[in-house]
Amino acid sequence: MRRRLDFNKKKEILLKFIKNHPDATYKSIRESTKLHPERVFDSLEDAFKEAGINSPRTFKRMTKEEKRQIILNYIRKNPFVGGQTIKKDTKINFQTIFKDTKTAYNAAGIEYPREDYVQLLKRNANVRRAKIIELLRKNPLMSLSKIGNLARAHPHSLFANTKEMYRAARIPFFSKGDKRRINKQNLVIEFIKKNNLATQREINRACKTKVQELFGRGIFEAYEKAKVHFPFERLKIHGVAIKEIKADAVRFEEKIAKMLSGYGTVNRLVRTKRGIADILLERNGSKIAIELKNYKCHEISMSQIKQLNKYLEDINSNLGFLICLKKPKKDTFLIGRNRILVITESGLSKIPETIDHGPVF
Repeated sequence: MRRRLDFNKKKEILLKFIKNHPDATYKSIRESTKLHPERVFDSLEDAFKEAGINSPRTFKRMTKEEKRQIILNYIRKNPFVGGQTIKKDTKINFQTIFKDTKTAYNAAGIEYPREDYVQLLKRNANVRRAKIIELLRKNPLMSLSKIGNLARAHPHSLFANTKEMYRAARIPFFSKGDKRRINKQNLVIEFIKKNNLATQREINRACKTKVQELFGRGIFEAYEKAKVHFPFERLKIHGVAIKEIKADAVRFEEKIAKMLSGYGTVNRLVRTKRGIADILLERNGSKIAIELKNYKCHEISMSQIKQLNKYLEDINSNLGFLICLKKPKKDTFLIGRNRILVITESGLSKIPETIDHGPVF
């Protein structure tokens, strides 16, 4: 049988618990001590005072009218809050005083800010479909996510698929890829309108795209759609410079080919199944493909590495070299069983060393 504790012992247990747990609540005291604080002290507030602890909260019970005034004042100071926030910040369940949030706002003399949202929720499926169709007709290139946000509805829950949505709007269907391409084209056109002398490189960099792939006739079509005169004069001015660049490239190729002839048999401009390799070098029964790039400003791109790899596959070789003026940070590439090295003119001696001593994989 459980032994009954006398009054003083209960008081001692409760005071000790409160001192050790200054944030204790009535519930935690009951669960831990199995005692009723109200049977020992006049109130829980008196218990905290006798324990010499500042009470963590007020233990005074508010009247319904006091709670009502607290909620109304809070709404007047925060005219856009929702019911959940009101409960959290005031620690009062306002629904025991007001029917709903709207009633509380009306009592505070504040216009309920979520009336429009409530009306949106009450719309039937036909009204939501009509709103989506209206937005789609205004802008057929608008993304579904943006349409959903503006219509405050989920398009896929109202239509079987995107094509049905366009049929309902009676406008031509645009796939996601079509929208992306047309939007990019419009971006390029607007850029050209504001920059009448823009070069292809400037357009690509500013619009983060490739004009030559975006338009069938490249930059000429882009200028035409922008209704801006293409600056052909610029091409004439640069004509001499372009010829000089081409001549410089030829001189570079001839120079490298002559140096490589000391390492084996050099065949220039060899046609393969998928293009023309600049040089095919034969040494000790091994064949390697070599590409030459005398870029002074451009960096070596991955597409050029992949193209060289295609030549290796066409000639059934596992080793290739790309010779350039300035070596990039990454100069070794492994694609499947093929190995491609990027070197400069000063590193040509690596070619015979790699063929004779290094494994050709």
